[in-house]
Amino acid sequence: MNILLGILIVLVLLVGGAYALIKYKNRPPKPDLYEVFLKQDTTPVGKVGIFVTGLIMPENHSHAFFHNIIKKINKVVIPWPINILTMRDKGIALLDPNNTHAREEFTPTHLEDAFGNDCDRDGVPYIELYKQGKVKWMPPSSRIYLDHGYFLYTGRLSGEPSLCGKVANKSRLYYYGHGIKQRKLPHWQQTKEMLEKGFEIIKSKYNDVVCGWETGLIYWNMRKKLFEILDQGIDTLIASSPMGIYSHFEDFNSSFRHIFEYVEEWEKEHPGKKIKIIMAPQMGDFQPLRQAFLEMLKDRLDTLPEGSSVMVAVTCHGMPWDAFPWEAWLKQAPPYRDKLYEEVKELVGKYNFSKTRVVICQDEFADPIWDPNEKYLSTNRAYWNAINDGFDYCIGLPIEFFAENSDTLMHHAMKNYQGFDDYDIEEPIDYPDWSVPYTRQFKQNNTTVIYNGVPVGKYQKYVVEAFVQSLESVLSKRKN
Repeated sequence: MNILLGILIVLVLLVGGAYALIKYKNRPPKPDLYEVFLKQDTTPVGKVGIFVTGLIMPENHSHAFFHNIIKKINKVVIPWPINILTMRDKGIALLDPNNTHAREEFTPTHLEDAFGNDCDRDGVPYIELYKQGKVKWMPPSSRIYLDHGYFLYTGRLSGEPSLCGKVANKSRLYYYGHGIKQRKLPHWQQTKEMLEKGFEIIKSKYNDVVCGWETGLIYWNMRKKLFEILDQGIDTLIASSPMGIYSHFEDFNSSFRHIFEYVEEWEKEHPGKKIKIIMAPQMGDFQPLRQAFLEMLKDRLDTLPEGSSVMVAVTCHGMPWDAFPWEAWLKQAPPYRDKLYEEVKELVGKYNFSKTRVVICQDEFADPIWDPNEKYLSTNRAYWNAINDGFDYCIGLPIEFFAENSDTLMHHAMKNYQGFDDYDIEEPIDYPDWSVPYTRQFKQNNTTVIYNGVPVGKYQKYVVEAFVQSLESVLSKRKN
């Protein structure tokens, strides 16, 4: 009896200890920068610097960028100890360039690693290693909707998590490869134009302000650029993000947190120097950002025949919200998304259309894996609802994006247009002129589905204005 009691006590201690360890390992970062953001003193003192950072995709493929984004997802989203398993180095991730989207096992004809090599370091072609049975098929993730599989050479380790190699390889071959004719993406350049136009306006009004920006996913570059600003003798740093809606995932647990960490590192190297950090309000809090999409929509509606039936889908990126009820995005979204939704309804109502409808939907995670009960409306289901209900037109407004990227052009498109007769994932995007919005249309049954693009070119001025108003809401309080 005493032995059984002892075993029971040990089991209870083990279970309790394991639970305590899991809770400790998955504790949220402290301090919660969203709470800091809500309570912060927003009055600048002394010389001011502005640093903008966030998920800004490079123009050309960067292995480091996609390596870091996968590590970020696993750190911020996936709990311990599961993230240890997902981030294992199991070998070298390989893809067949002719079949990068495969979801079922197939016989490859050519295999390349994430750096474009088709041979292992000893000169043996990966395809020969496959024929020797040393390369195996890895099926798509069961937790990612419409994910693709890949091949894995297990003869040696790759030096990074195999998942990083898989995604970086997809980027190299598809996002920056055969998926777009120009073999480069506009996100960097279109974001750069917006930020630099905004900085020009700020400097014309506040000539002693130091401005800079960098992607938040090439960490060495980000740190270097931030240190350059700090080295110019500033007393206050205004941190900003090129996002319309702030979130823990993109900002408070990522880019902004890195800013605080790097500033702390810089302060240790400069004893006696203390930097005041102020996080600027999100651009979505300012009307011009909504105006950008309203102007784009108006120009589109002006082309539609009177008497048409028209549905507008106000689309967001999306996350599995029920799994992250603490996400700042849920509180930050309404001032932008909901106001824009009401303004879209008002605008559409001014036209002589026979029937109208406006909905809010999301591109990601409103899917059979993360949302089996369809609590949230996916962009794909919104489009199909319009088609099945006989609307003449359905217009998609991607309100969280202000520059085209691999999501808007490819990854989200794959999900948004699932089941469309004319959508072909292998047909490359052709977007040669980044000074005009990229749009696309599909005719499904009797409905024309239109992707209305992001506010670049003549519409970018509204995004710039929102960006400037966000910064000026802080700068205008400056005390010298």
